[in-house]
Amino acid sequence: MQCFVLIDLKIGELKHQDLGQMQMYVNYFDREVKEKNENSTIGIVLCKENDKFVVEYTLPEKSSQIFAKQYQLYLPKKEELLAQIKKMAG
Repeated sequence: MQCFVLIDLKIGELKHQDLGQMQMYVNYFDREVKEKNENSTIGIVLCKENDKFVVEYTLPEKSSQIFAKQYQLYLPKKEELLAQIKKMAG
């Protein structure tokens, strides 16, 4: 995948302004930095608290360029990871 990936790490709750700011960065890179042979820029906002309502109504439906995800301070234990993998494969 040949594209720019922009990552913004927020130490608090996700706000609609954070997604708007990332949209501006993505637009800038696509218009001013990206070469014609490269794919569209992807923006990822990592936050301590992810409000699904804010994400749903701030981003366009089926957004394929900007993503907001909640991060964890510590990795889950091995058993928890295995359980999640089994659930996803399931």
